[in-house]
Amino acid sequence: NIDMMPSFFIKGTKFNLNTLLRNKVLAEYFEGGSCVISRLAPVDYHRFHFPCNGIPQKSQLVNGPLFSVHPLALANSLKIFGENKRCVTVLDSEVFGKVALIEIGATCIGSIQQTYSAEKSVVAGEEKGYFAFGGSTVITLFQYKRIALAEDLLHYSQQGIELYAHVGDFMGKATMS
Repeated sequence: NIDMMPSFFIKGTKFNLNTLLRNKVLAEYFEGGSCVISRLAPVDYHRFHFPCNGIPQKSQLVNGPLFSVHPLALANSLKIFGENKRCVTVLDSEVFGKVALIEIGATCIGSIQQTYSAEKSVVAGEEKGYFAFGGSTVITLFQYKRIALAEDLLHYSQQGIELYAHVGDFMGKATMS
């Protein structure tokens, strides 16, 4: 749950959807919803894919600096997610409602490339784009009560432990349509 994120990262630091999305109306869609943060290391696969079927809108660039998204840097400030250069895409899904996909640049990774076509139907697993080099982060936001996250993801997140994920791994299931 997005409201619980500060307890998993930094005591006393509020994770702010409006700052992350730079869109107050869009932020309201995801209040109380679920959030999955996928951090990429320099040696990881650097293409990112749609998590479910739907129709993506055009990506919106939110310009900013390129700070490190390494866990040690994030331990000092979650604000990095709301400051770094990022692309925000809303995917309209029949099953999950609105899903926000946010690719966040980081040190040495200023190039976020989108390879999909806006307003054209996509299927789960279809490529959305890629980072040109290095490690970075993809944040996926789901609306309130639209997804039941996988038990292993919840278990390790509650312990503050990263869970290594592969393309096609189970993230969760829809709770209503």
